[in-house]
Amino acid sequence: MYLGLENGVALVTAASRGIGRATAERLAAEGMTVIAAARSAGGEPETVGSGSIVPFAHDLGDAAATAALVDTVVSAYGAVDVVVLNTPGPRIVPALEAAWDDWTAAHDTLLRPVVQLATAAGRVMRDKGAGAIILLSSTWVRQPAAGGVLSAAYRSAASAFVKNLASELAPAGVRVNQIMPGATGTDRMQGIVEMKSDRNGTTVEEEIARVVADIPAGRWAEASEIADAVAFLASARASFITGTSLSVDGGAVRAAH
Repeated sequence: MYLGLENGVALVTAASRGIGRATAERLAAEGMTVIAAARSAGGEPETVGSGSIVPFAHDLGDAAATAALVDTVVSAYGAVDVVVLNTPGPRIVPALEAAWDDWTAAHDTLLRPVVQLATAAGRVMRDKGAGAIILLSSTWVRQPAAGGVLSAAYRSAASAFVKNLASELAPAGVRVNQIMPGATGTDRMQGIVEMKSDRNGTTVEEEIARVVADIPAGRWAEASEIADAVAFLASARASFITGTSLSVDGGAVRAAH
């Protein structure tokens, strides 16, 4: 399927590994110049397919730098056509054990940067009359999981924000959507099952089996499968899709809506 993304400029945050990295690679393969922002970013631009990935050192925890990030990209590259809002996962902790510092840290990585970046991107894209903003969230927004209270709470707030933003920007030709990945084979997911293994006195294999048992598709997602969904929603093929939340979870979420 032709996506029509070539020669565009994309900004992907938290893009050094996992779903963020897979997304950067997928968009670059479609011919985009992808600014891959991450704390650990470094090195030279790399060619991927007909596009490129440009590492950009950025800490989402730096509020001032995050507020200016979109304008920084536009100043350097002349435009930003796609913004993918990926954020690091917060601490996994039961609700009654979460300290206030946990809540503050989760706010500063899951909600504040999303609002800052989506607002800045929305203004630029509104003036241009085109663009796509995609929030990478989690199925925990729809179906909470043990230990996921920080993620569910702040990602739910971010979800509500981008839903409102979608309505405001639609008349200007700007689309805003959300993708909610389920369990995905990333370092983050591996760390979660290892932590649960330690807490429960089980093996990692047993914890993985528990996760997979709740997925009708019978496996975790690959990060590239999430990236494929991002590329579609970023493309002209999704020109009439906005304000949508797309679960990419192998059927794990049981809710009908």
